[in-house]
Amino acid sequence: MKIFGHLLKDVVRENICVGCGACVAVCPVDAIALEGGVPKIVGKCSACGNCYSVCPRTDFEATKMEEKLFGRARSSEKADLGIVRKAYAVRALRPDIRERCQDGGAVTAVLVQFLKEGGESAVVAGLEKDKPWTPVPFAASTEEEVVENAGTKYTASPTILGVKNAVKKEGKRKIAVVGTPCQVRALRRVEFLEQKQEGLPKAEYLNIGLFCMETLSQEGLLEYLRSEGIDPSKVTKFEIKSGKFIAHRMGEPPYEVKLKRVKHLVRPCCHVCTDFTSEFSDLSVGNVGSPDGWSTVLVRTEKGERTLKAAEKAGLVEIQPLEEGERGIGFVTRLAKMKRKVETESSGH
Repeated sequence: MKIFGHLLKDVVRENICVGCGACVAVCPVDAIALEGGVPKIVGKCSACGNCYSVCPRTDFEATKMEEKLFGRARSSEKADLGIVRKAYAVRALRPDIRERCQDGGAVTAVLVQFLKEGGESAVVAGLEKDKPWTPVPFAASTEEEVVENAGTKYTASPTILGVKNAVKKEGKRKIAVVGTPCQVRALRRVEFLEQKQEGLPKAEYLNIGLFCMETLSQEGLLEYLRSEGIDPSKVTKFEIKSGKFIAHRMGEPPYEVKLKRVKHLVRPCCHVCTDFTSEFSDLSVGNVGSPDGWSTVLVRTEKGERTLKAAEKAGLVEIQPLEEGERGIGFVTRLAKMKRKVETESSGH
């Protein structure tokens, strides 16, 4: 059995820890805490091995996880996207969602529907009130809270800590979680944890994964913005579009630079990731492959499809099939292949 010492050696010291908080969430004796975004021992370890078992960077066997989740492994011709039941372009219809959302607002609309039909909590990336653009996990329990925390942050939040708070502190058992591919993998491992000492009560999850090429260092991003004469507190929204990094600002024109200008801010842990489309989620959502103002949604499970269709029936979203050509699902596939190829080469495999 591998325990925290092995996690420290294999993940933390290799600088590939994603800071998701899964190891903290499943520790049955609360002996682990995140400090500076990485896990550290703060109590007496019980050597249960939970922390190593749920880490998304340790021995993740994709085929076994697919068989657990989907009942089958992906076919070779669909290897880059994973298992996809259907692909849609989705757009939120409510003006308040469209105003606050990223792209088509599909995630926000689906979360609103999830809460309407009995969901107890939606764990999303919120922002600290007194620190500009510092993401923190937030467990929303109302539609207003979901809408208020809409929008992509582009820097990491310890999402699974938010799950821990929702489950252990608030007693929630029906939870939607929005995360990046690494966080999706961590949550799936938490769901299927087979240790006797789980450290986290069982819950039912709707797992919504985001398309993600990479995330940026939070401290590095703020330092970079200030070096460019931009006050982070004035930024209302970040966006990556058409090869550009864009910061929208109150009362000023957007700040735009080519994406390569911020490449040095990419977190080291992202360089070993080959998953662009959050392949193990119920719904995968991104901003490529659909027309402007729409979100691309890949439906992977019956649970995901049921929730998306319920949002359509409730008048929260409009849905149309995703275009089959190079501008549609083909573009998503191309980016997924690109990430798989680039990151595999960078890891020396």
